[in-house]
Amino acid sequence: MDILRKANDRFDNHSDSTVRAAWRDVRDRVKGLRSAVKASHHSERADRETVKLKKRRALKRLKRLRKEAPSRLYGTTLDELEEEIHSTPVRV
Repeated sequence: MDILRKANDRFDNHSDSTVRAAWRDVRDRVKGLRSAVKASHHSERADRETVKLKKRRALKRLKRLRKEAPSRLYGTTLDELEEEIHSTPVRV
């Protein structure tokens, strides 16, 4: 199962609106990162610095989500998502 979809199932309908907002920030940043990586592999539209910036922003938003969501319940999902962000290739 896609990590982003799994996380979406856990956070999109969360009872706490702060967690939902933090999750939507993370989701949008990860989607933007994936899009930039795809563009960087197929053309020159997204350069290395753009992908690096999007990775930093996604990790920053993930840190905020970790603060809002109880880690004992969501730690594994957040760890998997963080690993995906860290392992995202940056075009040389």
